[in-house]
Amino acid sequence: MQEDESKIKWSQFLAGDNEAYCWIYKVYIQMLFRYGHNFTSDTELIKDCIQDVFTGLYKNRERLIVPNNIKVYLFVAIKNCIQRTLYKESIYERNAMEQVPFLLEPTVEDEFVNNEQYDNQQKKVKEILSILTPRQKEIIYYRFIQEMSMEDICILMDINYQSAQNLIQRSLKKIKQNHSSFGLYLLLLYFSMKYQ
Repeated sequence: MQEDESKIKWSQFLAGDNEAYCWIYKVYIQMLFRYGHNFTSDTELIKDCIQDVFTGLYKNRERLIVPNNIKVYLFVAIKNCIQRTLYKESIYERNAMEQVPFLLEPTVEDEFVNNEQYDNQQKKVKEILSILTPRQKEIIYYRFIQEMSMEDICILMDINYQSAQNLIQRSLKKIKQNHSSFGLYLLLLYFSMKYQ
């Protein structure tokens, strides 16, 4: 299991092993880059934040511990960095940091753009996602695309367990009411193929 290996490598990195640090970087960089696109389309900003996160890890490794879940730890770090950067660049109002949109939607870089069937699916997915709030999109992404536990989702979204459960249930109910169970199936199928 990758998480177990990641914890071993993280321990080695904390003990001063630079090869373990490189391994962590290589294993998680693409995942963090894709995740960053859920908050902004500015690829340079995402790359800068990934660099900042890994530089901070390296500089502070004597004070770090092995987190319970490396992926969640890195997701929180990159999310916070992106939100801080957007805030500093005054893209969002000071009191609207909670409202930084979670952009869970097909991107221009998606494969198979010329395939008519794929285009139709993409339109349907956009239509389904358009009814969800940013927080609903975010929790759907964590639970069904990243397959995270409810505890990890609570950490990432800074909400309690019951609030997370309620948010998922309201999101799924909204999709089913507006697009039937097939809409939910299509959405999950589309993103499982996109993020594999």
